[in-house]
Amino acid sequence: MVGAPVMRLSYFFKIFEVACDTSGIGIGGILAQKGHPIAYFNEKLNGAKEKYFTDNKEFYAVIQAFPYWRHYLLPQEFVLLFDHKALKYIYF
Repeated sequence: MVGAPVMRLSYFFKIFEVACDTSGIGIGGILAQKGHPIAYFNEKLNGAKEKYFTDNKEFYAVIQAFPYWRHYLLPQEFVLLFDHKALKYIYF
């Protein structure tokens, strides 16, 4: 039986995973550790942002995720997950 994902407490000694994605009308992200969600965020895109190209929307989702979880991500390394091939070559 598959149930809804249950959010868990974070452990700062484990690596965090940030997964971001976009659709035609919004962006979203999940902060997780070892596949277990810790926090979520989403944002509805306004008229101008809805007209962005897909790669720009994906990058916007990545950039918007950092302020939400800065206190988790800054002290250590983390893994950034996304499904857009063009962003694969960006180094932060």
